[in-house]
Amino acid sequence: MGDFSLARTVLTRDLHAANGKLIAARGEIIDLARLKEVAAKAPKQDRQRPLHETPLAAAVLDSFEAAPLTHFVEDPEARAKVADALVDVRFPEGVWEELDLLCKEDPSRHQHAIWTAVVAARLFRAAMGEAPGLSRLIGGALVHDIGMRHASPRLRTKRNHLTRAEAMALEDHPLLGALLLANACGDSPAVHFALLHHSRAGYGYPRVEGRPVLRGLDLISVASAFAAMVAPRPYRMEAFDARGAADQLCDEAAAGHFDDRAVKLLIHCLRGGKGAPREVRLPKRQTGFRPTRNNHHGTERPEAATGT
Repeated sequence: MGDFSLARTVLTRDLHAANGKLIAARGEIIDLARLKEVAAKAPKQDRQRPLHETPLAAAVLDSFEAAPLTHFVEDPEARAKVADALVDVRFPEGVWEELDLLCKEDPSRHQHAIWTAVVAARLFRAAMGEAPGLSRLIGGALVHDIGMRHASPRLRTKRNHLTRAEAMALEDHPLLGALLLANACGDSPAVHFALLHHSRAGYGYPRVEGRPVLRGLDLISVASAFAAMVAPRPYRMEAFDARGAADQLCDEAAAGHFDDRAVKLLIHCLRGGKGAPREVRLPKRQTGFRPTRNNHHGTERPEAATGT
């Protein structure tokens, strides 16, 4: 794991894997050193099961027909590249068990995992072609938010603004996901993506000191945000359309929360992926649909009462 430090966190509840194994106990102090220790003790995996041998394969194919994703896969060549990139994603059985349980307990989060992986596969193929190890990065996109399975169901489905205490409780999920994946996979890109996908260049969480050098994190963060915006959420019943999500990402990239190159690449792929991504020109006018009430699951603030 990279040269950065992570603030210590005290677990407020036991963390169990899908098979019931205790990964970390309530009251345990978790920091980067503890994560490395868990990863080092992970069993060596002689054979990992590929995605195409799991029930998830059918859900991935179904996602290609989802209206918000059609721009990424409507071209037959692009669809084939995305499918090829996803089909060879491999994980130990414990990770597939986590995803199976997520599907049963929280179908919307399971959909988010698949949609993020599809968008990320399109972005990675556009940026890196057939570079070695691509399936490990795309696999990391699939499981980047797996820690949310262990967040409170009440908070995951809350429609109103969160209190500060509730927001802090939800902010544990990247660390929980990283622990689960470190236990199953060792030190892998999936662990890094789970831990850092909300870091937003220092504006998000968890708080890290130093700059993690991690190839692909910027693409994962953008893919995850796009996949979340184009789907309904309990706190935002209307979804963005694809153009509106791109508009929102442009605004947030301008504020420094996302890498603007990753946002431009996403827009390039939405437009069909023809030509060089560096030649993408952003629209002068933002005309996409964005919900009028979009609180981004934020914390309570004075203007919340007005619905703004």
